[in-house]
Amino acid sequence: MDAFFTKTEKAELTALYRRLMQSAGDSIAREDAKKLKNYLIKAAADNNLQRNNFGMNPVIRDMQTAVIVSEEIGMKGSVITGIMLHEIVKSNMLSLEDVRAAVGDDVASIIKGLVKTNELYAKSPAIETENFRNLLLSFAEDMRVILIMIADRVNIMRLIKHDSNEEDRIRVANEAAYLYAPLAHKLGLYKIKSELEDLYLPYRQKRKTRASMAIEKGLEPLAKRLFAQKDKSGVET
Repeated sequence: MDAFFTKTEKAELTALYRRLMQSAGDSIAREDAKKLKNYLIKAAADNNLQRNNFGMNPVIRDMQTAVIVSEEIGMKGSVITGIMLHEIVKSNMLSLEDVRAAVGDDVASIIKGLVKTNELYAKSPAIETENFRNLLLSFAEDMRVILIMIADRVNIMRLIKHDSNEEDRIRVANEAAYLYAPLAHKLGLYKIKSELEDLYLPYRQKRKTRASMAIEKGLEPLAKRLFAQKDKSGVET
């Protein structure tokens, strides 16, 4: 079986770990940093992880999201640790009980919140509604979980700009427009909200253009019939 992590991804994992530890500073204890490193090494050797529709490595994606959370939103410590371990727990390489014993209740609580909100998100067909936004806010319990989800969406939007999977790019852009940008605005993340708008607007504009063309194409036979009727009745056009 081929290794899940490519050579490039292993190098990126190491670089992201070092960047995050530097960004975290004293907010992550040295002993916890060593545990994180060991967990990541085990994850890099695991072949049971799943890539998403864009072929992203889930552990790398979480690490990139952690960088955004740390450097652009300003949350450190338990939040960074929770994001870094999220996919490892989700993939059953580590249990919440193991996390709680190793790095504490706060980290375990963040991971539990991420898993719960992701499950809600996956099961809900009507995410583009105010009701779902309110449900998500109440379901998360910890507002830091919502901030992480917004950062994750920013990360995905940045990564897929040139991806060939247009159908999923449009879906992700629509979710950013209807769910994540309004949430970012609601929580005062105005810079991130503006970036999300800049990232999703090209897709929405393309969608509007296609819709307009479809409407025009659909109206063309009607217009021809109307003009033909006018010609027969002698009405000037």
